[in-house]
Amino acid sequence: MVRSISRLLAVVLCFQADIFCVVPKVSSDPLDPFISSERRPNIVFLVCESTDGRTWQEGYQNSVIPLPNIHKLASSPGGAAFHRHYANAPVCCPSRATLWSGHHAHRIPHSHGRGECAGMSVNGAWNNYEGLPRNYTNRIDQVLSRSGGYDVYMSGKQDFSEGGHTLNVRMGSWTKQVRFPYDMSKTGGWRYDYAEVCRSNGTVLQENRSAHQDDWNVLDNTLDWIRTKAANSSDNRPFFVYQGMNIVHPPYRTNKYYYDKIDPSKIDVPEWHDIKDMHPCDLQSSMLKGCIPSDDERDVVEQYYRRRNVRRIYYAMIAEFDAMVGRYMDAVKEAGLWDNTIFIVTSDHGDMQMEHRQTFKMTPYDASSSVPMVIFDPRRGPKSQLPVVVSKPTQLIDLFPTILESAGIPKSEWPNDLDGQSL
Repeated sequence: MVRSISRLLAVVLCFQADIFCVVPKVSSDPLDPFISSERRPNIVFLVCESTDGRTWQEGYQNSVIPLPNIHKLASSPGGAAFHRHYANAPVCCPSRATLWSGHHAHRIPHSHGRGECAGMSVNGAWNNYEGLPRNYTNRIDQVLSRSGGYDVYMSGKQDFSEGGHTLNVRMGSWTKQVRFPYDMSKTGGWRYDYAEVCRSNGTVLQENRSAHQDDWNVLDNTLDWIRTKAANSSDNRPFFVYQGMNIVHPPYRTNKYYYDKIDPSKIDVPEWHDIKDMHPCDLQSSMLKGCIPSDDERDVVEQYYRRRNVRRIYYAMIAEFDAMVGRYMDAVKEAGLWDNTIFIVTSDHGDMQMEHRQTFKMTPYDASSSVPMVIFDPRRGPKSQLPVVVSKPTQLIDLFPTILESAGIPKSEWPNDLDGQSL
């Protein structure tokens, strides 16, 4: 039974980053703890990209996205779906830095470790150039290995360390208020290479191959590691397996197989106001992302069917990610580990889905700052009441203490300054 928890949701504008840090104030009344087990559980932790927190919910947009595996995890005994789960800083590296450290973005001071700014002190992960210092030693995986005796396998996209993104994201943060000359009629204001995503119709591969084959290759290697681990009877250490996927990150690309799974008649297309009627903050944010069309482009960019098609591809990518989750579920079952393996599946931040004429993330709207999450712990067993849907605000930094508690790590071994609360 999930107890009622009281949280005050506050938002703190990070002026230097063009992002919002969503900072829920945690209460002292946690959700019911996971039922203990004589054996420490295995943990499979899967993090995709850029997924709007609403998209995994049953019935979303007329149930337009088929998600059999994610919904099975959520609705099985021991499963829970989190419907108001938030990234603490809705942009790639700061969000992942908060998740893996258990600290809010403003509590990640560090020094640049390389490049022309090596040695420069930064008082937080304020933009996509910033993150955890490269000598950081208190990430989730490090604590599990050091204090819990876990066999840790980290694969795929990690993106939690400072200096991993291009110089332009740091310069964009520093120069946000500079009055550079621009001409919205001729160019839309700002323009850079990635801005073409905002004008694209998306890509649908006609051949029978994934547009995200790199993620599948990493998945295959990771599942091989799980199988090898399970077959080694002399190694009784529990495992912590993480894969970060690049899917669902733009550019919007899929193949015909997943594209055909999405019924376009079910897709709601957000209304767009004329540019002159946009809220100034929406206009500035969209322009800084390079997503305001020039006068010559406007008819094509604003076309209803183009926007519906981009959403269709976005939903197809989410459906493909669900298939990846299914492969992990099957591998754990085949290895005979299902009854003692926790699944945690979430995203690093959301995607605006063209609401408010916005693309990508980096804004305080729910589409950008909310992320979906499902936790399945089979040790809770058939006694748990189903379905469990958590509608109180939770946050990515809550995962650090949640994982440590689920793994049975004594609190004396926890970092003593975590900002989140165990779920």
